Amino acid sequence: MPDKIKHFYEFDEFRLDSENRSLWRGGELVQIFPKALEILVLLVGKKGAVVSREELLETVWGDCFVEESNITYTVSLLRKTLGERGKKHFIQTVPKRGYRFAADVREVAEKGETKTVIPADTIPVNQPKAQIRWHFIAIILLGVLLLTSFAFWWNLGDQRGLSSVPVSERNIRTVAILPLKTLNEGEKNKALSLGLTDSLISRLGSLNRFAVRPLSSVKGYTETDQDPIKFGDTLKVDAVLEGTLQTVENRLRVNLRLWDVRDGAQIWQDSFDATEADFFNLQDAISTRVTQSLVSELLEEDRQLLTKRYTDNPEAYRAYIRGRAIMDSKNPDNFERALEEYEKAAALDPTFALAYVGFADAFSRLGFTSPGKQSAEFYAKSKAAANKALALDPELSEAYAALGSVKRIYDWDWEGTERDFRRAIKLNPNYAKAHLWYGLLLSSLGRHDEALAEIKRAIEIDPLSFDIKAGYSSVLEGRGEYAEALALAQENVKFNKESGLGKRALATFLFHLGEYSQAIEISEQELPKKNSQKFVWLSLLATAYHRVGQAEKAAEKLKQLEELAQTDTKALYSLAENYTELGRFDEAVWTLEKCFEMREERMIWIKIEPRFANLRGDARFQEILSKMKLN
Repeated sequence: MPDKIKHFYEFDEFRLDSENRSLWRGGELVQIFPKALEILVLLVGKKGAVVSREELLETVWGDCFVEESNITYTVSLLRKTLGERGKKHFIQTVPKRGYRFAADVREVAEKGETKTVIPADTIPVNQPKAQIRWHFIAIILLGVLLLTSFAFWWNLGDQRGLSSVPVSERNIRTVAILPLKTLNEGEKNKALSLGLTDSLISRLGSLNRFAVRPLSSVKGYTETDQDPIKFGDTLKVDAVLEGTLQTVENRLRVNLRLWDVRDGAQIWQDSFDATEADFFNLQDAISTRVTQSLVSELLEEDRQLLTKRYTDNPEAYRAYIRGRAIMDSKNPDNFERALEEYEKAAALDPTFALAYVGFADAFSRLGFTSPGKQSAEFYAKSKAAANKALALDPELSEAYAALGSVKRIYDWDWEGTERDFRRAIKLNPNYAKAHLWYGLLLSSLGRHDEALAEIKRAIEIDPLSFDIKAGYSSVLEGRGEYAEALALAQENVKFNKESGLGKRALATFLFHLGEYSQAIEISEQELPKKNSQKFVWLSLLATAYHRVGQAEKAAEKLKQLEELAQTDTKALYSLAENYTELGRFDEAVWTLEKCFEMREERMIWIKIEPRFANLRGDARFQEILSKMKLN
């Protein structure tokens, strides 16, 4: 009987023996962790197809209960073993899906017969999930025998890696709590992860012991394979908490690690197990233990804040979190869906104050994007929802901020707005939105130094927020610091090239600095785009073309803006700016009076708007300021 022909896989300078479980480089046996080798065998055997994290867990770790971070860590070990560097990559991460082997692989028989089985860069990543081959069952059985020693090595390595420097000597002032990565797919698990993460951020932030990055800044972490310490460095924090969430039937397991971003030291780690019915007790336990790892002493008042609950209904809480996630996407087309989730939350628990804050925020945003009477109705609903939340919880920072927002944008109640924003900040000094909105109020009132201080505080809390950066631009515009504002706008566009708001700021500050040709170029590019704010671009173009001597084009854009202003009050406000710049003061005043009557939101900026500079000496303009209590 002839000898059995052995087959190997060759790639780059490596030879993989999948039958005898060994990896060779040249003629030397490569030292590699068993699980890393099993992952390599699986990836290469899939011939370029994507292997999901679930399949990796099932094949390499079997039915054993392990963290998803084991996959990330083991893949990292494998990459180091293979010597990935520069443009040399063997393992490709496919976002939200898994991994694939991306290098050229040749299947080689012992007698020298060779055929290429994976052509590089030609295999699509959307291959259907392949079935687990029977020969991998043997791998799993072997892996189970190795698991105990591997797990012991993993845990021992973690314990040895714990820093000996006490937290009292670390002076941690900023913390990022990263969303828990879920080991099981499904919307329910995502909601559980977001719920735990959101509660940790809210509770630790309420202590005022350190600044905690908001959920909106850290949500992107789950979409990447980025190292948590590097992600923390991007967020400009001293410490970062990362972990995983795994569900088995009705049980939850959470594994957490706390890292000092500055020196890469692991400060703390722990695991938590609970049933889904004990979800809120799990929140309490995690909040308390994480805080104990960050501070040298936990006061009784801290414990009360850390275990404060807004609802005891898990389904209501999950509906609220889903609504929050929809609102954070900032897509006006989805705001109605967010309202549906808040309605579910309030129906399940009518005393759930945060659900009414959700209503207030959603109705306020709908009011901002709606015309005339419809806008007024939405703002009235927003105000009623915020007051309902405060009736349920008079100490709720978010409710005061939501109420202050309506008073600022629609009621033009400057004293009431300031009182609400200051109360919101006092209750939660780490609430970045409250600092942002308060800063914008101060700017519109001409209190520029105070405005700058508030905006800078908001940036300290949430340095990556595009909304806060846009607010910073508005404050700089009010101060007349156009060059600095332009530099900020250029930086924002560099990192978010598709942002319409970013392009708007860029064109606006070029316009203020007299760089009309560049402002025209950007505005002409943005004007025809879907969902663009046409009134912005038409207004900039009408004056910019006039100032560069292209009267015909200027008249064309002004006519288009006048037509748009017949149905859009935001365009009407922009038209007043153009009339002012063209010296048509009677028309400018008439237009502003119409905006006042219709309570156009942009009127709150009339006092400091630089494009009204030539109108400020007009008594009629000053009368409008008086009616708005802005002078």
